[in-house]
Amino acid sequence: MESPLQLIGQLYSSSDVNVTKLIQEQLQSLQKQPYAWEIASQLLGSQSEQCRFFGAHTFQVKITRDWDTLPEDRIDWLRDELLGWTVRLCGGPLFVTTKLCLALIAYAFHTVPDQWPHFITATVDALQVGSHAYGVPNEPIQLAILEFFTLVPEEVANANIMGGKKLQLIGELKESIPLVLSKLSEFLFSNTDVFIQKKAMRCLQSWIQYGFDLEAAYPLLQKVMSLLGDEVLFEPAVEVLLESMQQTSWTRYQTYRNDLLACFTSDDMKLKFTVSITEEDEETGKLLAKLFTGFGETYTDYIATQLAEPKLNDLMSMIIQLTGYQGYFPIDQEVSEIPLNFWYVLQETLFDESILPVKETDTWRMECGQTAMGMYRELVKILIKNARYPEEDVWNTWDKDVKDKFKIWRRDLGDTMINPYYILREEMLSILLDHSLYIITQWSSLPFPSQDLEATLFCLKSISEEISPTEDQHIAKFFAQNVLGGIRENSSVRLKNTVLLLIGSLSEWLKVHPQFLGSVMNYIAPCLSDLQLAPAASSAFADICDACREYLVDELDSLMHVYAAMANSNIKSNIMQKVVESVAGVIQVLPPDRAMSPLMTLTGDILQGISKAMESDRSHARDAVLVQLHYLAACCRGIQSPNDDYQSLTERNSVYDSYASGRMAQLYSTVEGFNEITFAIRESSIQIASAWGTDEEIAKALSHFLELGMKSTSPLLSLNFGDLASLLESSYGLAPFACWLDTASFMMTVYGGQTTHFERLRDLLFKLTTKTLEFIQDTEAMEHYPDVVDSYFGLISRTIRRCPLAFYRLPQNMIHTIFMFVIAGMGLQERLALKSALNFMADFVSQDYEEVSEIAKIVDTMMMNMGMQIMEQLLMGIGGRVPRSFSGPLIDVLYKMIGKYMQPCRQWLHTLLATDGFPSMLVTPNDKETFLKGVLGGLGNTSFDNRPCVSATLLLGIK
Repeated sequence: MESPLQLIGQLYSSSDVNVTKLIQEQLQSLQKQPYAWEIASQLLGSQSEQCRFFGAHTFQVKITRDWDTLPEDRIDWLRDELLGWTVRLCGGPLFVTTKLCLALIAYAFHTVPDQWPHFITATVDALQVGSHAYGVPNEPIQLAILEFFTLVPEEVANANIMGGKKLQLIGELKESIPLVLSKLSEFLFSNTDVFIQKKAMRCLQSWIQYGFDLEAAYPLLQKVMSLLGDEVLFEPAVEVLLESMQQTSWTRYQTYRNDLLACFTSDDMKLKFTVSITEEDEETGKLLAKLFTGFGETYTDYIATQLAEPKLNDLMSMIIQLTGYQGYFPIDQEVSEIPLNFWYVLQETLFDESILPVKETDTWRMECGQTAMGMYRELVKILIKNARYPEEDVWNTWDKDVKDKFKIWRRDLGDTMINPYYILREEMLSILLDHSLYIITQWSSLPFPSQDLEATLFCLKSISEEISPTEDQHIAKFFAQNVLGGIRENSSVRLKNTVLLLIGSLSEWLKVHPQFLGSVMNYIAPCLSDLQLAPAASSAFADICDACREYLVDELDSLMHVYAAMANSNIKSNIMQKVVESVAGVIQVLPPDRAMSPLMTLTGDILQGISKAMESDRSHARDAVLVQLHYLAACCRGIQSPNDDYQSLTERNSVYDSYASGRMAQLYSTVEGFNEITFAIRESSIQIASAWGTDEEIAKALSHFLELGMKSTSPLLSLNFGDLASLLESSYGLAPFACWLDTASFMMTVYGGQTTHFERLRDLLFKLTTKTLEFIQDTEAMEHYPDVVDSYFGLISRTIRRCPLAFYRLPQNMIHTIFMFVIAGMGLQERLALKSALNFMADFVSQDYEEVSEIAKIVDTMMMNMGMQIMEQLLMGIGGRVPRSFSGPLIDVLYKMIGKYMQPCRQWLHTLLATDGFPSMLVTPNDKETFLKGVLGGLGNTSFDNRPCVSATLLLGIK
């Protein structure tokens, strides 16, 4: 025994992590040995508490993991050992007793009911008899019984035991409920030992979680209510009552509900509540908040319909005060967050029960509704107070974690603000705006006016999405000079940012009330050049320009001045992008002939920035050019119609066809300055691609701008067809980045509907394909460049959908190579490339064309020549070669092939599956036969939706 004793001693004394890990491994190895059953008993006989704990733990581990290694004639010995050691050691540390109890329960899982019937009763009897035999005092034995009682329902509930054994254990628990409750009554009513009473309530909580009839424990619960007045037992009593209120089956008992309400609103509880508030006893406050809101969330229907009842009024008053608990969250207290969800639940229930809106036809319901409105008025004031930031010098002393918690808490407060708004509506707007006016008029006499006003406007912003744009009475007060105009210049940055964000959130309201736009934009514009305000200002600027673009057209000159001022400032590029996009968004509203001049001004200024950057040294030029490319892209986004995203594919393709015809470019070519701007865009694009062709970040920015230029369908902001195709060819040839393929793919979408462009698009595809196949020659390269493979497959998919002849008029040997490339992609492990390969194959198999057309002839020839290889890859994938999540797409392609090429597919399937070991050695001939029947059996049906797709995965998948 010296070795295990020494190891355990070293385990608890060593500070060396590596030594500790080594000892743990040795002890775990010891526990796996057959003789560990005896060692466990010997360790329990040691004088060392650590050795005793390890001995008890070894018993638990052996019973749980190595039960089959215990000889049958030792089963009774093991039970007696566990019971005996529990009796002898129950006066020692609780952690040893707990381990022994857990081992006893694990033992019961194996022996109930055949070898150890009525194990709970038997354990109690054995412990009591053992206490007399060993002369153990009553108190430690009672604590051991309580610990056993507490652990049994928890362990049974969590045990991973299947079938009848679990039912037998549950039956044992049900039989033991009277014994357990009797013992708990004895401990709670007859025992004055506080520690035992605490343990008894913890045990009661455990059995409540397990579940039994309320009537059986009602006297115990009443006793627990009476113990709320005991300072030491208050917390465990609260936990028991909270657990009881979470039992769904108990909520129907009105007597219990009424007793709880009477208890919570008793003079003793009110006194405890008052002391908690006045003395700022946070721990008691948290427990009271949990208790009261637990009652509120459990009996919300009752509360809503009886809100005018005096006791409920008292309870609601306490919950409101706990919501407004003194101090900043979380540095001073964490009480005020607990009731927030209750206010949401109550608000919904008040409407569900038709208490609100207030109806004068029912006097009682009217009283309840008026009471609710009064409560939520009070709640608004408390939430404003809670949302207030501390003074700046206090805020700066908080560490990052505390600040982050406060910000999250404030967001939760903002979410809660919507609940009183649903109840009070315009009245709440009045409360917030009247309070704002009060702060502004009393600014100099208030201690923290900036923080108070910021919190009030934050609350207004939190409900702004729900405010109707047609609301005419209250929001106008904010935009009028008496609020927005009354905010001091020297106000805090936080207040100004909140004002800006609030303005942006009310953009839809401003759209209906455009008379305020002038003053609002005048307020926002100077903030754009302030580094601390610019993010919020640009967000508000963008929101308003987007929502109110039709009404800002007359202010376009002013907006252009704003842009010019920002362009000459040190504004951050991401902020400037928003400004550019916003100004372009207003230009978009103008008729095309009127829009061209301001758009040329905006674009020309950006192009001058590029030209100036190109003249500087190369290191500075790169970053400057990158910024200007982002500005051009922002301009393209801005001039897109907001309705574009809602167009159908046919409508969108019609717009692209009109643009691709070139008529718009011809129309505007006579406009002064148009040709100069388009020439500058062309030259700048070529120069940038030439200078930084191997810089992927520049390539992505340039290709993104070119793509957005096409998407905008503005002839001013895009290269002409020929120049764009040449630029893509040269750029991809210099450095084959995936972004160029993405732009080429979109080019197919835009220009593919015009027959005049087919040949040039075919040549473009030929060169892009040649370059792609040059540097991706095997599956290893495909795995290494998944983004390029994905983009290339995306390109050819888009091509066969939008302009198939550009693909099918490629040289036949190239088309053959492309299909070999795709087939190889269908066997990749890399998910991005695999997905795009399957997508192309699905598009290829399911494309529509006339049966006697040129495309039909080429497609059918390709399928007859390569169908066997495609089918082979599909079956290999379904058989487990590719990630299992791709089984669905693989089977989808398989059924599309079968549906279109029925007889060839039947032949290919039979030929391939006749091969031994295909697609896996694990698949039997019966599996293959069943699979064939599954996929071919319903070929006569017109719909493939109901075919047994899953069976394919199950039968050919990995077993």
